[in-house]
Amino acid sequence: MLRRNGLLKRLYLPVCYGIILVTPTMQAFSQKPGSDSSDSHLTITAQFRPRFEIRNGAFRPLSKGERPAQLISERIRLTFDYDYKDILTARISPQTVGIWGQANLVQGVENDGNRIALFEAWAKLKLSKNWSLKLGRQVISLDDERFFGELDWAQGARAHDALSVQFNRYRWEVKAFAAFNQNYKSLYGNNINNPSGNLYNTSDAFPYKEMQTVWAGFQVSKNTKISLLVTNIGSQNAISPTRDTVVTHSHTVGLHYSHSAKKTTVTFSAYYQFGENNTGQKTSAYLLAVFNSYQLTKKWNLGLGSDLVSGNDIGNTPTTDHSFNPMFHTGHKFYGNMDYYLAGNGHRNAGISDSYIRINYKASGECQASLAIHQFFAPVTIVNTSGSYAKDLGQECDLSFIKKLNRFTNLSGGYSFYVTTPTLTLLKNVSDIRKIQQWFWLSLHITPTILKTKFTS
Repeated sequence: MLRRNGLLKRLYLPVCYGIILVTPTMQAFSQKPGSDSSDSHLTITAQFRPRFEIRNGAFRPLSKGERPAQLISERIRLTFDYDYKDILTARISPQTVGIWGQANLVQGVENDGNRIALFEAWAKLKLSKNWSLKLGRQVISLDDERFFGELDWAQGARAHDALSVQFNRYRWEVKAFAAFNQNYKSLYGNNINNPSGNLYNTSDAFPYKEMQTVWAGFQVSKNTKISLLVTNIGSQNAISPTRDTVVTHSHTVGLHYSHSAKKTTVTFSAYYQFGENNTGQKTSAYLLAVFNSYQLTKKWNLGLGSDLVSGNDIGNTPTTDHSFNPMFHTGHKFYGNMDYYLAGNGHRNAGISDSYIRINYKASGECQASLAIHQFFAPVTIVNTSGSYAKDLGQECDLSFIKKLNRFTNLSGGYSFYVTTPTLTLLKNVSDIRKIQQWFWLSLHITPTILKTKFTS
């Protein structure tokens, strides 16, 4: 990741890529007036996204003696999109993620050399009318992102190093993904020319060694779509280059259904997970989710939903792991904005039952607000030496808004609070917990288009 050590350092990234791209860009000026023979297109966009937060209970509950975290984080990203006729499409998207005040006022010597993070870097080749091949660092976002998602809420977002094959014909859309990862910096001295050894360590790297996924979507009608997902994840976490470690395999199959009418939208998702978890334990787990929204008026929309994610009983040692792992999902969209469940801080693999109501209000084309109220339950039995616990995990209320300031800028923000319970205290392992947990955030999202041009290659 490009370290945020002063203005000069932050300008290094766009200058480097500008030099790389300057030659084809200047060809645009050699076109004759009125010429329409351009076969190449280049678009450069920028993104600046600072976010202020007061975390008085976000991610996990705070005890009465803890002070809230306060910070301003930011994402700075450039995206270069290039396409040539209907043959080649490419994207390079470097980014830096930082916290205000973390870098020195005066830039010092960079101990680790120049480190640049590439959010995306891929090329897509058109193989035929219906087939295409895409390889490189890319976002994998499928259906409503319950299993594969971009996780755009996180400042760094999520992308995979993978190869994908895509097929489109009639009402069918098929996407296949494959990945094989290595981490030489952990076990092999960061030597790219390492002559032997194939063990993988997840330290500061991807959480999986290999991945194969097939997703197929079928447009049943204009308003109805159904899709199927099959994925295999191979995990390995070797601690030494001389100690062999077994690769475990987790398999997930899923179905997603969506239907939209004039005023109603219905979605349903079902996933089943089997094989082994990353410790080698046998797995049998599931996720079920349903959501129904209704357009009350031109400005008001009401939604009702429920999710059930299987988990393990607390107080007993299971022989089979029943805790569903959503792997690469965007949980921030579904299980409360404070991210208590299935994201970041764990809750002992107890699963979750989430019933919620969501109200959206559209004041105008430039301002929208939403309110979501969640009731969380544990779908498992919870006992310890002091006895059994109730299944009630508490309630969360999320209020958020977004306002368009101009064609390049959006202002968004939100306030959330969580009402805790003794059961949540046990699962989160926090003593002397506060009854009310809170979180506030405010963000600017600035995305100007810097350059958009056509030229002849």
